[in-house]
Amino acid sequence: MKKIWAAMFMTAICTLTACADSENGKVELPPVSSVEPAPDVKVDHPLVIRDVAALQEGTFAFSDETGHRLLVNPDAAIQDEEASLIAIGQGGEPLPVQYAGEQQATEEDNGRQTSQNFSHQAGQLYEVTEGTAAPNATYFIIPKRHIPKEALLTIQPAKPEQADGQVLQEIKNSKGRTVEQAWPLIQLPDGESLYLVQFVREGDDMLASLALKHESGWLYYDYSAKYDPSSTWRVDDQGEVRPDMFSFLFAAESELGLVLGVQWMGAEGENVSLLSVSDDAITDLGLEYGRYMSP
Repeated sequence: MKKIWAAMFMTAICTLTACADSENGKVELPPVSSVEPAPDVKVDHPLVIRDVAALQEGTFAFSDETGHRLLVNPDAAIQDEEASLIAIGQGGEPLPVQYAGEQQATEEDNGRQTSQNFSHQAGQLYEVTEGTAAPNATYFIIPKRHIPKEALLTIQPAKPEQADGQVLQEIKNSKGRTVEQAWPLIQLPDGESLYLVQFVREGDDMLASLALKHESGWLYYDYSAKYDPSSTWRVDDQGEVRPDMFSFLFAAESELGLVLGVQWMGAEGENVSLLSVSDDAITDLGLEYGRYMSP
């Protein structure tokens, strides 16, 4: 009985400490239990713009001749100084940028927001830290967290031709107003087309619209104006709109639907606005930019 207890005691000692191999002098260690690694914590990266209202934190700028610098109006710098920033333009291409200080105006400033006058105009400077901006182009600067790269959509310019008769009739029936002319501007990835429409003049009442055929029906963003034979909507527009006046900074998916950065070029410069497209309306987000460029 004593031998049995002695054997059990020695076994326990070898298990808890380790027993030496008498032949080679090696120490046999007890097996180590395997521990399952903790599962990776998934970081929630949004694929769409979650807070459309937060786009108000952004600001507009234009680029210099080299594409390495952007200039923002003097009182319109990004307030979040610690945020990682991107500049979006040229159909939705995002570029990383950083604040580079304030620029003072010189005596040579001619008031034009162009690359030729870039170094002479007062404003807030931003540097492109990777890649190159298109020279003399408009950009939207925003904290990166508000517009995920995955939310940006590819914009396909439509063929420069007038809309067919069926589309004109659908717009007339939907809007309750006769169409003078209409053109597709861009096609979105889901196959939807955005049109520019000019309606027939009614007295001095002029109306042009951006029109989108949505699943829920036709949606419109209206540009109302009073008739002027030379300058109805824009200076020297001769009372008409044309598809070559319009281009787009970007299109992005949001939780509401879409966000469109719309550029409208005129004789003296361009107007830029952000529009939100939902299932039942196209609304202005209230963030606008007027870029005076000529004469």
